[in-house]
Amino acid sequence: MSYGEPLYFGPDERPLFGWLHRAARPARLGLVLCGPFGYESICAYRILRHFAAAANAAGIPALRFDYDGTGNSAGDDREPGRLAAWVASVGHAIDALRAHTEVEQVVLLGVRLGATIATLAAVDRSDVDSLVAIAPVVAGKPYVRELRALQMSTGLPPAPPHVVIEGGVQEALGFPLTAATKAELSAVDLAALERLPAPAVLLIERDDLPADESWPQRLATLDAAVERRRLPGYVDMVLGAELSKVPEEIVYATIEWLGVRAAMLGVPDLAKPMTAPVTRRRARIGGIIESAEVIDEDGRLFGVLSTPAAPPPARRGLLLLNAGAVHHIGPNRLYVNLARRWAALGHAVLRLDGGGIGDSLPRPGQRENVVYTDDASDDVARGLAFLRRQPGVTEVHALGLCSGGYNAFKAAVAGVPLDGVLLINPLTFFYKPDRPLAEAEDHVIFEASRYFRRLRDVDAWTKLFRRGVDLRIAGRTLTRFFADRLRGRAQELARRAGVKIGDDLAHELTTIVDKRVALGFVFSAGDPGIELLRTHGGPTVERLRRAGQLSIEIIEGPDHTFTPLWSHPVLIGALAAHLDELPRARG
Repeated sequence: MSYGEPLYFGPDERPLFGWLHRAARPARLGLVLCGPFGYESICAYRILRHFAAAANAAGIPALRFDYDGTGNSAGDDREPGRLAAWVASVGHAIDALRAHTEVEQVVLLGVRLGATIATLAAVDRSDVDSLVAIAPVVAGKPYVRELRALQMSTGLPPAPPHVVIEGGVQEALGFPLTAATKAELSAVDLAALERLPAPAVLLIERDDLPADESWPQRLATLDAAVERRRLPGYVDMVLGAELSKVPEEIVYATIEWLGVRAAMLGVPDLAKPMTAPVTRRRARIGGIIESAEVIDEDGRLFGVLSTPAAPPPARRGLLLLNAGAVHHIGPNRLYVNLARRWAALGHAVLRLDGGGIGDSLPRPGQRENVVYTDDASDDVARGLAFLRRQPGVTEVHALGLCSGGYNAFKAAVAGVPLDGVLLINPLTFFYKPDRPLAEAEDHVIFEASRYFRRLRDVDAWTKLFRRGVDLRIAGRTLTRFFADRLRGRAQELARRAGVKIGDDLAHELTTIVDKRVALGFVFSAGDPGIELLRTHGGPTVERLRRAGQLSIEIIEGPDHTFTPLWSHPVLIGALAAHLDELPRARG
């Protein structure tokens, strides 16, 4: 099994990143996949990989890619001319697919805003055979309003008073929309197209909303052959990186339709010489070099390495581990910004996909998209070994948000040689497969426990029950609170008596610092991991903290994944401060 070949393409001054899926035999028709925008793009990332693999299995080469300013490509969402840059990115992707294969004509497959961008790109091309539009954004103005409504529905608190808010930017679930980009999107109306985007269009509409008739009617007026399908699956595509499901009916219908289009074109002329260029695995982005790396001898683990163009003689290697099932760009593209910032300061930074996550293959016999695995420490060890081989790297550190922090921590406990670990909002310290972390009830219990810590505060109890917490859950929480407190005391006494106990967080914390590994935590205020650390770590946490062997930074305001835009520079500052303080913290 292969997830394709990573490559950089497009202009040297603005390189784009993608994955090329070559077919086993020559083909005249190829597929370019155009993903959605922002949060939906992270949720659907794995799904688009499945589309590409299914097309590949049907003998159709495919290319999936990141638009300019998104994913691993150069640039940023705040730059001007975003819509034009995204449309141009599709053109570069078509050129790249044709340059690396025998393809003469392409099908553009777009999801949501990706379908809109694909349509706009196809209007100016003569080599677009057809278009597959999945739940397309027909009109930009309602879409911008929808993004605003979704942002408001999150219920995120405002930024703290001391934080300066970025002006002129609308937040869209962790991604910025500038006023210029909003205006560009608002002006889009596919129902007013004046030119035919492609001779044939497969329109896959959502089965949970009324169909939009304006665009199909306009396509028919322009003499396009339009086939419409109302199929389930779109909602499952964007549930979240951990929860998203492959929309089997949509994939099947798409591949079946592509097969008909490919048969109509026939096979290429094999006598025609083909001189495909070598795929570029490295690109210069500003003052740094980024490279697509398969880091292990099994060809299983993938990551993106960011390093300065002129590495200093001594520097740190930093390993960024997946936050849940989000691929190596991180939540809200946060890891890309971190990696490029640190690389510009001289460090070597590897954004690694763990086995079965993002673009790394699962181990034989294992499923993909499993966040917590017994083999994660081995993947961490391989990533750290890769970093140690980079010129000038004298020490290596592993860090990550949520499960990424957990896996870094467990690797340190297991004795993987590293110099520091930094956990950002870990949700557990002892993962149990029979206790899913995503259960809403667990989050209610965790939130309730914060109130129970203030047992004498009547106002806190009032707030708790006004919010509608189930009394059964509250009772269980109270029981768990006191049980955890007693358990922590009992563990401390047993430890002093030399008795070995299971799931002993205090012992694991001590094990790490005894190996002279710098240990740090960064939490959003109120995140459940704070209570877990205090409760299960017991007095050891404060003892290590006072000794300078453990650091804890708490940031007021953001949610678990640091969705608010204002929180991104605050988090980056906290992480930078931790790294700057490492020599002192290590004693």
